[in-house]
Amino acid sequence: MLAARTRPFTSAAPTRRAVVAHSSLKLYTNPASRGKIVEWYLQEIGVDAELVNLDLKERQHKTEDFMKVNPFGKVPAMQDGSLSLFESGALLTYLADKYGKLDTPEARARASQWVLFANSTLANSVFVEQFREKSMPDVMGNLDKILAGREFIEGDAFSVSDVAVGAYLLYIPAFLPQIDLSPYPNVVAYMQRMAARPACASTVAARATQRKEEEKAAAKN
Repeated sequence: MLAARTRPFTSAAPTRRAVVAHSSLKLYTNPASRGKIVEWYLQEIGVDAELVNLDLKERQHKTEDFMKVNPFGKVPAMQDGSLSLFESGALLTYLADKYGKLDTPEARARASQWVLFANSTLANSVFVEQFREKSMPDVMGNLDKILAGREFIEGDAFSVSDVAVGAYLLYIPAFLPQIDLSPYPNVVAYMQRMAARPACASTVAARATQRKEEEKAAAKN
């Protein structure tokens, strides 16, 4: 597993580094952003990337230089040579495709299906309060049925779909601790399997733990 290289964002030209595998990849992120999801997948597939952490309080995501990468001024975003991409789902599917994880139209379709599900159907049903009461039981209940018969989202093998779906699931107890997940035992077991993966433990799961600690500290003040 290749370690990611991190540096703060500046508009100046980056310092030249020793040539390593896949060094053209540059991920613009922030510890509190969905960039952790992309970091998880990069580690899973053993791809080295330069991490550029933007200080959102200093509005580095709204600078002229960064707006050339993502004209909407949001993170995560990525550069790979002359290609600039934004939206975490697009980054995930691009990486899966580029590094040989999606070798057929069917594989691409399945990955797109689950990435879109995670970023839209799942995220909205859980994290948007106005939809939660009506939508979450149906979405989570059906997901629980799916996971009753398989170890991973697409079946017997880990894939980019697990990163997309697993990340949002792991953020539920971190950001919404009041939600009771006990009615979905297969989902909970799946979350535990994902959190135990070393690449997840050092990225998404670590961020989820950090968020819980922040909530505890805030409650004491």
